[in-house]
Amino acid sequence: MFLGSSSRLIAAATGLALAMASNIVSAEELCSIVPTSYTQAKTDHPTLSTALEALEQHAIASWFTDRMTTDERSTMLSNMLNQCSEDTRLSIVVYGIPNKDCDAGLSSGGSVKSTDDYKAFLKQLTDAVGDRKVLYVVEPDAVGLLAKENSCGSSAGYLENLKVAVEALSANANAELYVDVGYWMLADSTNSAKIAPIMQELGTCGKVKGVTINTSNYRSTDECTTYCTNFQTAMGKSDMSCVVDTSRNYNGSPTSDWCNVQTAGIGKPPTSETGVSNIDYFMWIKPPGESDGECSTGGTSAGSFYADGFTKLWDQGYFVGEGGLKTIAAGTGVVTQQSNQTSAGSSVDQISPVDQEVSG
Repeated sequence: MFLGSSSRLIAAATGLALAMASNIVSAEELCSIVPTSYTQAKTDHPTLSTALEALEQHAIASWFTDRMTTDERSTMLSNMLNQCSEDTRLSIVVYGIPNKDCDAGLSSGGSVKSTDDYKAFLKQLTDAVGDRKVLYVVEPDAVGLLAKENSCGSSAGYLENLKVAVEALSANANAELYVDVGYWMLADSTNSAKIAPIMQELGTCGKVKGVTINTSNYRSTDECTTYCTNFQTAMGKSDMSCVVDTSRNYNGSPTSDWCNVQTAGIGKPPTSETGVSNIDYFMWIKPPGESDGECSTGGTSAGSFYADGFTKLWDQGYFVGEGGLKTIAAGTGVVTQQSNQTSAGSSVDQISPVDQEVSG
């Protein structure tokens, strides 16, 4: 996955839709950074501008990763903290565990090589955030790879380093931690039972609210709700709940395909008002329109903006299906609507991190 960020910061209200006056809700607001890819895409593909600007009214989580330099991370955090109102909740994905992506190796590069490196990496984040409200998505795929039979997570030291992360991040009383797990590990009781003891152990190290499901993937919200129930059943209690990445899950996926699924659509916007008892937030963790990778010869590289893919995501997604907006071919037809969105402020210079591929 490409973990992009741009010079524009927004505080995106967490309504289920482009909220209209008749259905405005009081929801937790998330603060995020508009992906860098969107800025260039609006220049390269002007017919997509209106649709992209509609998405920019909603939070897309910002990634704090060891594939950025220390200065790049510092700039990102400084800009976010300066521009995001204190009454909003920062949304940050933490992705820097030593030996990350030990299975596929697509995202294995980075500056964090040891637990000491990791502690310094986390300290940079926690020192900057302080006691601000924040939602952390913790280490995509790490728990899934740790729990997966015959996988590399155990030998890579994931459990001990996840404990380090949970302890450091949960020191902030205003932080909400959701540890990412691969959705496939919650599809049945056997695999869910492998996740439970890991999460129970992490819960002893700090304040963990639950797990993140469907990161950068396409599983439907209904399917993810079932996975969350499976998780809670395996845990034997419901005090941990779930976050679902809805960025591209409007139509779900009939297969296990994860690479630029052609039938996909942009899902419901980020919100804390999910209408599902065990789902705390819908989030956009993967920027809609950024490629998953070169799925075939001549395909679009990971993290690059994929215009044809974005057009399909928009035309087949929530804003057209339920939001009353037009397809790209029909001119989009986005209109100004009353909402509880708030702007995080003026444009700022923001350095873009590097490509990542994550699917969980």
